[in-house]
Amino acid sequence: MKKWIYFIILYFLSFQFLFSQETAPIFNRVPANEKGIEELSKLLSDPNVRIEEKQLAVDRLGVIAKQIYAENPNFPPEKIYNPILGVLTPNKNEAYHKELRIHICRALAQFSVYDKGVEAIIPALGRRLNDENEDEEVRIEAARSLSRFYKHSDLASNELINALNKELSRGPQPDNIRFITAVIQSLGALGDKRSFVPLMKVIRSNFPTGVKKEAQASLESIKWD
Repeated sequence: MKKWIYFIILYFLSFQFLFSQETAPIFNRVPANEKGIEELSKLLSDPNVRIEEKQLAVDRLGVIAKQIYAENPNFPPEKIYNPILGVLTPNKNEAYHKELRIHICRALAQFSVYDKGVEAIIPALGRRLNDENEDEEVRIEAARSLSRFYKHSDLASNELINALNKELSRGPQPDNIRFITAVIQSLGALGDKRSFVPLMKVIRSNFPTGVKKEAQASLESIKWD
C-alpha cells in the first residue's frame, strides 16, 4: 500500500513540474502592452484558474511593468498594479494563496522605478508587512520588496519602522527573529535617516547578537546627506 502511495505522490509532483515547465514560456510570450495586461488581469480575477497559473501571471505583470516603464515612463501604472492588488488580500478559500501573495510582493517591487502609483503600492505592501496574522514568509517578502523603493524611501521606511517598533514592543520571540532581521536589512538597504532611532533601540534591546549586528550594519548604511 505504501509503495502505491509513493508512486501516486511521485506522479503528482512530476505532473506539477511538467506543468510549470510547459506553461512558463507561454506566459513569457504575453506581450508587454495593454492587450497583454488585459488578458493577464482577466486570468487573475477568474476563480477557476489554478493558483500556479495566477503566480505566473503575476510574475509576467511584474516584468511587463518594468519593460513598459523603460519604453514609456508616463504609462499609467495603475493599469498594471490594480489587478495585482485585487488578489493580494488573503483568501482562506483558495489553497496555496500564501504562495500567490509571495509572488505578488515580488512583482510589486518592480514598480519601484515609477514616480506614480507608489501611494497605493507601498501601503499595500505595508498592510501585508504589519499584519500579525499574515504568514511569516509573506511578511518577509513584503519587507524585501519595500527595500527596493529607494526613490520613495520616506514612505517605504515608515512602513518598515512601524513593523520594527511593533516587534521591539514584543521583544524576542521564536516567531519574530527572522522577520525582524528582514525588516532591519530592508531599512539598511534604504538608508533613510528616519531609521536611526529605532535601529539604535534594537542595539539596546534583548534581541540576539545576530540581530543587533544587522542593526549596526544598517546604521552604518544611513545616508545623512
